[in-house]
Amino acid sequence: MDHLLLSRILSGEANQEEKEAFYLRLGESKVDEELFYEIKSLWIRSSLNNRELDVDSSYNEFLHKINRKARPRKITLVSRVMKYAAILLLMLCIGGLTGYFYSERNTGNAYSGIQKFSALKGSVSIVELTDGTKIWLNSGSQLTYREDPKGKQRLAELTGEAFFEVTHNEKFPFLVKAGKLTVRDLGTAFNIKAYSTDRLVETSLVEGKAEILNSSGGLLSLLKPGDNAIYTTDNGKIEIKPIENNVLSAWRDGKFVIRDQRLEDIFRELSRWYDVEFRFENPKFKDYRYTGNIKKTTTAQHILKMLKLTTHFNYRIIEKPAEPDVIIIY
Repeated sequence: MDHLLLSRILSGEANQEEKEAFYLRLGESKVDEELFYEIKSLWIRSSLNNRELDVDSSYNEFLHKINRKARPRKITLVSRVMKYAAILLLMLCIGGLTGYFYSERNTGNAYSGIQKFSALKGSVSIVELTDGTKIWLNSGSQLTYREDPKGKQRLAELTGEAFFEVTHNEKFPFLVKAGKLTVRDLGTAFNIKAYSTDRLVETSLVEGKAEILNSSGGLLSLLKPGDNAIYTTDNGKIEIKPIENNVLSAWRDGKFVIRDQRLEDIFRELSRWYDVEFRFENPKFKDYRYTGNIKKTTTAQHILKMLKLTTHFNYRIIEKPAEPDVIIIY
């Protein structure tokens, strides 16, 4: 494997042409394929910024597994493993355990002051702004941020899910635009879930106060701690329900917390993390409900086997080297 291309694949910097070439060559060697997915697994685990990665033990476990699988080619394979693991460790050190996270200033306008942050599939990323505000971005999320000194506002725009710990400033309020809604900080820690593929925008307030505004700036709701505001984009209605804090913190702690959720909605969450696509050949399974906790280090296939025990659905996987795999539920 080309180690420079490998680093671009893992960091999310590779373009579509590079991805296609990489996965095409990867498919020609079973050993390279196993090696890549072991390295990718270690890399993804390192992106869970709320956990510390024990690199030494993971590396030793990695070597042990490779040795057990390919003893006849022990010397050659171990040498390759050590080389790529060393590259991975170097990337982790340089990147500060940021996983697939990257940030960049908008280069289109040198005076715009716009900053862009992303967490790609299979990662949770932390952003710390100059004012001390901390933002956690969930898998597949994007955030833009700028300060407007004239309007005396800090403005963010979110697609996806994020948890905000805002450094409050009465004279310089913090606003987050999420679809048709805007959330205004009033001394706040809150979570917003607003993926473009979802019908709902959820705002959950942990502490402080927050206002939810419509697209015209009108007040829809004033939230108090423990409130979960669910806005339905189809009809513009908003509903307030109580929240469970452990559910909000779970995705930042590397867990899926499922509370009486439909299978279709569960698979939507899994697809964002594992970068796979789920399709139902038998629609009756969509409405089956589950409750439970699952670690994000668990493989997608293991989760499928767990869910299958109670629902008794079947599935098959269509592998696509340069695109997300497709999992058919039937």
